[in-house]
Amino acid sequence: MRQIVIFPALATLMTFLPCYAQNILTEIKDILPKEIKVEGFRLHRNQEVEIEAVGFRPRKHGAILSQAWILNAETRDLVWELEDANVNNRGRRLAEFDDQVSLPKGSYEVYYSTFRHSRFGNKEGLGDFIERMFREIFNEDEEDEYEDYEEHRRDWKECKIVVRGHGTRCKKNEIEEFRNVFNENAFVSMIGLRDDEYLQKGFQVDKTVDIQIYALGEARRDGTFDYGWIMNTETHEKVWKFNYLDSAPAGGGKKNRYIDETITLQPGQYVAFFVTDDSHSYGRWNDAPPYDPSFWGLTVKPVNPSDSKYVKDYDFERVSEKNVIVKINRLRDNEFKSEGFTCKKALKVHIYAIGEGQRREMFDYGWIVDAKSHKKIWEMNFRNTEHAGGGDKNRLFDDHIKLKKGSYIVYYVTDGSHSYWDWNTAAPHDQENWGITLSVADADFKSGDISEYNEKRDSNILAKIVRVRDYEQERERFTLQKDSEVRIYAIGEGDQGTMYDYGWIEDADTRQVVWEMTYRRTEHAGGGSKNRLFDDTIFLEKGDYIVYYETDGSHSFSDWNTAQPYDPMNWGITISLVD
Repeated sequence: MRQIVIFPALATLMTFLPCYAQNILTEIKDILPKEIKVEGFRLHRNQEVEIEAVGFRPRKHGAILSQAWILNAETRDLVWELEDANVNNRGRRLAEFDDQVSLPKGSYEVYYSTFRHSRFGNKEGLGDFIERMFREIFNEDEEDEYEDYEEHRRDWKECKIVVRGHGTRCKKNEIEEFRNVFNENAFVSMIGLRDDEYLQKGFQVDKTVDIQIYALGEARRDGTFDYGWIMNTETHEKVWKFNYLDSAPAGGGKKNRYIDETITLQPGQYVAFFVTDDSHSYGRWNDAPPYDPSFWGLTVKPVNPSDSKYVKDYDFERVSEKNVIVKINRLRDNEFKSEGFTCKKALKVHIYAIGEGQRREMFDYGWIVDAKSHKKIWEMNFRNTEHAGGGDKNRLFDDHIKLKKGSYIVYYVTDGSHSYWDWNTAAPHDQENWGITLSVADADFKSGDISEYNEKRDSNILAKIVRVRDYEQERERFTLQKDSEVRIYAIGEGDQGTMYDYGWIEDADTRQVVWEMTYRRTEHAGGGSKNRLFDDTIFLEKGDYIVYYETDGSHSFSDWNTAQPYDPMNWGITISLVD
């Protein structure tokens, strides 16, 4: 929340105003444990209001179990909170407060919450340490306070807040009207969000505009859970993002965070997103709510209201059906799919992929290889993805890459759990696109720029043994008409210096081994650590040769016992002439 705004000069002005009997502007009482109530009032002139409150303070240390505060409804500024009030009577469990605060003419919202609040504030760090220290000294558990809820239920009936002054008490529908004033010029308004929501709103900016971003969400140092971002749809650059480091405490629980800032947007098309996880959201708090709970989400509006005419709605499609060249989605457990295509010229390609990853490792993911060289040119990994909504392990890649003229193969693999319609934690927000979709992003794209990829045997290939299964030993003969340099491309299994699925070449006449795939001469082939790759050239004299490939009883093509390599279709060995 914003900092408390104080108007010290108003107190002096009050002495010159006629004295009238103050009426009740707000009275909140009969509040139950783990509840939040709100009422509103209007002041028709600047004045000092009186506040009377009773709060539950069961101990001299640790958590406090009730909190009250007042917001300026039109600006969302925090103007008063219970912790700053005077205590005039403290009992064993309850404390009585009274206070006066000078407020300008306007509309206000009064809140009373009976969730657990930290006595040491909602900043992480020293407060956490002090609170933990008290708990250890007094041998307390966090659930102790919740037991007090039941033990002292009658005490909760005495909790209340009363605000007196010269003004008007408001009805519930009028409080909603207060919020509409703040939102009057908002072109993005995603507020009051619940669990498992995924919202997006496209907008177009026709002139350089300064915008105000007001966002409340859930974040800790170790992760962000309810959050939003704004993306330029042309460049896919995130021009703004909600995160822990750039946010401030929003009141209530430590994980409540807020951002209220101004940024400048250049002309272009943008889309705003906001996602929530499966807990702690508006009306379903599992910790103390923030001081502005109804604005949980994202609000974006021009700083200058007259700039509203330069911003208009834009119909954004996250995954457009236009110019799609590969679509592999709705994948289930233990699936492996691939699809090829040929670029007849260099193209900019949009990749939209959703999969599963955790602790820097991916389990359901995609990648792209050059069809001729078999080199991996793009991979969906944990570092280049972000949270896709739902469970923490749902990951999303949404960006562009540039492809040169040539042929490519897109792969996608899933493991044995958590996939389309068989989720073992909360599903991602875009379930239907679990998998990978590629589409051309160039404005001058023509349908003839892309064609199907038809795998043909290269005339330079001398021998090819691929897609080898368990317990196999295959061989092929080839002949060199002259001394030649040949390329060997081999993928197999090896671990701790020993190869288990591998190839070798023998001289057909002498039966002498002229080359062998050893562990030391290979490198990681992607996927599981035991997937090994040899991709290099050797020199062979004119003559006849036999190439062999042998596998053991586990981890082979289409029957992997760990993550498969990046180029699983070529598990085996391929020998070809170097041009």
